Amino acid sequence: MEIIFKMSLFMPPISPIKDQATGKNMKNATLAPLQTVELSEVYRLITANKRLAALTREVRKAALEGDDATCRILKQQTLPYVTPCGVFTRRRSDCLKEPSGLVVVDIDHLESTEEAEKLRQQLFDDPYLHPALVFISPTGRGVKAFVPCAPQQSITDAIHWAMSYVHCIYDADHQQSGKGVDTSGKDIVRSCFLCHDLGALFRTGY
Repeated sequence: MEIIFKMSLFMPPISPIKDQATGKNMKNATLAPLQTVELSEVYRLITANKRLAALTREVRKAALEGDDATCRILKQQTLPYVTPCGVFTRRRSDCLKEPSGLVVVDIDHLESTEEAEKLRQQLFDDPYLHPALVFISPTGRGVKAFVPCAPQQSITDAIHWAMSYVHCIYDADHQQSGKGVDTSGKDIVRSCFLCHDLGALFRTGY
């Protein structure tokens, strides 16, 4: 019987939008999910949604120009996102309704899109990770991998294992602060921005 991975899909913004002059909130962060989606739907959104493709181009334009502040704002205010670890009633760790059986590993600040494309394939082909979905991040210089948990593992243990494994095998040379595996989000409600990647790799048959 095929395993169906499910998670929550949220619309932006992921954090409050503030008026630059007054500092007051113009729009609150989205805390309630739009809907529950299967991983196959996430893959189709990443590879085929024209609106998401346009939004991704804007984020990557800012990244290429070295405008990190604009790039960060565009990601936070325009991109949809999911909670790979499962279905939540609200975006809080104590509101988990159903675990997905997945965790996410995020490698940031690679040297180029070409390096990201190479790593995307390496992670997908790794026999120990055996990820269900791998795609290039919004900036074009990072990779996100959705990795299945072992049946006996807790979500937290699975997150630690996947991050540590990727760091040791693919990321040990990145000693510069800010580069490599993003270990900042080990909470089960950790969110993952979606973006356009026509070359995203998706695995069926779990």
